[in-house]
Amino acid sequence: MRHRRITALLTAMLLLPAASAEAQQATDDRTGAMIAREKQVFGPPAPKPRCGTRSSAGEIVVCAPDDGKQWRVPSTAESDPTSREALRDGLPRAPQLDRGSCRGQPGCIIGGWAPPPVYMIDLAAIPEAPAGSDADKVAKGEMQDR
Repeated sequence: MRHRRITALLTAMLLLPAASAEAQQATDDRTGAMIAREKQVFGPPAPKPRCGTRSSAGEIVVCAPDDGKQWRVPSTAESDPTSREALRDGLPRAPQLDRGSCRGQPGCIIGGWAPPPVYMIDLAAIPEAPAGSDADKVAKGEMQDR
């Protein structure tokens, strides 16, 4: 019985690296396919056919002069409509009167919360400590406070 267990264990140990290599190869193949798909979706656009060339179907491609627009990177004004470059186009806009958020700045008043309560203590209403008590001894300096 023990001999069979050892044989099964050794067989499994010999087959483990082969199975691991196959799993690694499958993972690499999936990763490569994912990278190719991402490049196709997010990569640069495929170049358009050149003017005057024949396509694979034998058609002649006729086009206007190329101004390189397909290779141009969009400016900040085009990609972010709220950027400074996009807003400097000569059109009048309403001014921002609220100054934005002032949170954290001195003098900033922001509503929507209650201030912490202020506790008023009337020291005259506190009774005198009885003679001979620990409080009386601490007040006279005869005993040390904790």
